[in-house]
Amino acid sequence: MSEFMELPRRARAWIIAVWIAALILVAMHVPDLSSWKAEDVAAWFALSAIAAILEQFTVRMSHGPEAENYSLTDALWVPTLIFARPSVLTLAVLVGIAAGQLIRSWRWYKVAYNVAQFVVSITVAEVVFSFFHVSSSLSLMVWLAASIAMLAYFGLNELFISFVISLIDGESLPTLLVLPDGLNLLHAAGNLTIGLLAALVWSTGPVGIPLLIAPMVLVFLAYRGWLHAQREEEQAKERERMRTLYEAGRELSGPIDAGYDYKPFLMLVRRMLDASGVELVLLNDGAHIYNSEVGLMVHLPPEDHPPAAEELVSTRPGLTTFMASVGDAPTVSAILAVHRAIPLSSAEGSLVEALASQLKVRNENERLFNETMEQRSHLSDVIGNTSDGILVVSADGLVVSWNPAMEHITGVPRAMATGRGCDEVLGLHLEDDGPEDRVFVPLRFDEAGSHDVLLTRTDGSDRWIRYTSNPMPSREGGARSFVIVARDVTAELETEQLKSDFVATVSHELRSPLTPLKGFVRALRDGLIEETPEARHEYYEIMWRAVERLERLINDLLDVSRVEAGKLDLESKPFNVTELLDGCIRHIRSEFPDRVVDFVHPDDAVCVLADPFRVDQIVTNLLSNAFKYSTSGSTVQLVLSVDESRAVIAVHNEGDGIAPADQPFVFDRFFRTRTGLQREVGGAGLGLCICRRLVEAMGSQIELESIPGEGCTFTFWLPEATIEMDGARDARHPIETLT
Repeated sequence: MSEFMELPRRARAWIIAVWIAALILVAMHVPDLSSWKAEDVAAWFALSAIAAILEQFTVRMSHGPEAENYSLTDALWVPTLIFARPSVLTLAVLVGIAAGQLIRSWRWYKVAYNVAQFVVSITVAEVVFSFFHVSSSLSLMVWLAASIAMLAYFGLNELFISFVISLIDGESLPTLLVLPDGLNLLHAAGNLTIGLLAALVWSTGPVGIPLLIAPMVLVFLAYRGWLHAQREEEQAKERERMRTLYEAGRELSGPIDAGYDYKPFLMLVRRMLDASGVELVLLNDGAHIYNSEVGLMVHLPPEDHPPAAEELVSTRPGLTTFMASVGDAPTVSAILAVHRAIPLSSAEGSLVEALASQLKVRNENERLFNETMEQRSHLSDVIGNTSDGILVVSADGLVVSWNPAMEHITGVPRAMATGRGCDEVLGLHLEDDGPEDRVFVPLRFDEAGSHDVLLTRTDGSDRWIRYTSNPMPSREGGARSFVIVARDVTAELETEQLKSDFVATVSHELRSPLTPLKGFVRALRDGLIEETPEARHEYYEIMWRAVERLERLINDLLDVSRVEAGKLDLESKPFNVTELLDGCIRHIRSEFPDRVVDFVHPDDAVCVLADPFRVDQIVTNLLSNAFKYSTSGSTVQLVLSVDESRAVIAVHNEGDGIAPADQPFVFDRFFRTRTGLQREVGGAGLGLCICRRLVEAMGSQIELESIPGEGCTFTFWLPEATIEMDGARDARHPIETLT
């Protein structure tokens, strides 16, 4: 019962309706049973037995999962229609067909439907035959009446079977009614001929009936052989179709390529369905229209309001078009269209739908592949262009991935890093000791947080790096690998150290002038100072120098902040730089009264276009540094010269000089040289930084030349220098020692 309930509802309703009609017709013949004679009963029994036997020899014609069975049973009903009672014929059909099909173990609802439709069809034949009012003796009219009645029987029988198959399988009724080569029509004509021949033999003498057995067997064998050949041909075509379907599926499952040519696939579909043409309308970056003849036929650019894919399918006169959507509405990505003279059957339509599903899978795979490649490319760009070094280390400590930033940080190329041990490639250590004293440390893969370690580059320089490690579990559930993110923090650590040194230095620099200033102010307040004018003047001078020192420190700090913020105001005007430098020397006397400046300059005045206040500040800072970092009694030289319309100013001292390792940093903020005079020299390490920024702001450059043990020279130039009078020559004007 469950199998019957699984049938489509319309099919179940039709089957039940035919059952009811057959029951009514059989019930109409029941009253006639009382008038049966012995020969009627014998005829019914014999007909039922013969029908049951003939039902064992059928020829099967498949229609998808369902099938039609053809036998010689219909030939038995022709003479019965002419010579027997209608009730004998109807009940013989009922019992004989039911017994024969039950013996073959057919499903109960199929047996019931077959018996019912046979009963209805034979009853219609009986009505048509009775309409002619002919006798039971053979005549041309009887033959004509029997032929018309049986043709009605054959037609109804074929219609009943085809209709129920169409309800179950969804195939079109005309396709089921007209079989290849008119098989059902030939079958009906053959059975009618055999039946009329049997009636003729029976009328002349029943003894001749056995003579019909041999022709009937031969006809059946020939018929079955021919149908078997037809079936083998159909099976060969089906195998070829399945092979072509497999090739089409394999074509779609090939490598994903943005320039994939759909023509081979469409040609396979065309061959499989014996179609006149196959088209594919692909909605991707506009519309791409392919056909089985030329491949890519049309490429339409993207539009704001593109037409539906169905509207882009071509129409071909005299051909029907079957269209299968690739994807579900409203996200249809393509249309697969088949053009053929004969409409596609439901089975063929299912094949096209299956291929459309495979097209959907391919398109989706192509989309995912393109997205994956785009994301991979984007991720590669991010990793390749990030300033942080990224490396992947396997569970056994080998470098798997090494991005360009790691090459920049370590100096180790990717080709030399991958596949080697991570600790071997990096060579990390903790202290900035000599190579012989270094203690190498491994990366801490399983420890959270950041770690600072010292790394030696391939060029021999040491850099501090800060790294974090994160585990990356294996997709296969195996050992984990680790993602290491590292960055060079040398500059940060040096800046932090410089800030610490700056705070300590500034604190000391502030305390140095404040201590005597506070002491003298307290002494004046408490009346502990001598009342003589000379003593008071001396104390005031000391206090004034302390205030000037504080002012200079504060001004340096303000200048640095202005320069860093880009808010330093400069004026540009012509002035005599020779006079300005002479004034700088006189100004510096108050701070270094025991030192000598050797000022070398042209005889004629030199004019420049610059900011005189800032030039004075630069030269004063350079002279002050020259005095601080040179031994007492040595001479500081200030040189002014003209070179190609530029005024060149140089300050040279005779001191310890600056070590080569310190020279790149002397113009940095808070930096102080590491000479033996460092403990004796004050300052916050801002003077040279201010000098460089001021010189650069005026469009110039400042340079350092220093040889350890021979002192150093700071040189800068000023633009647009001119000589007021010709015949200029160098002259030396030493400034005498002041006491």
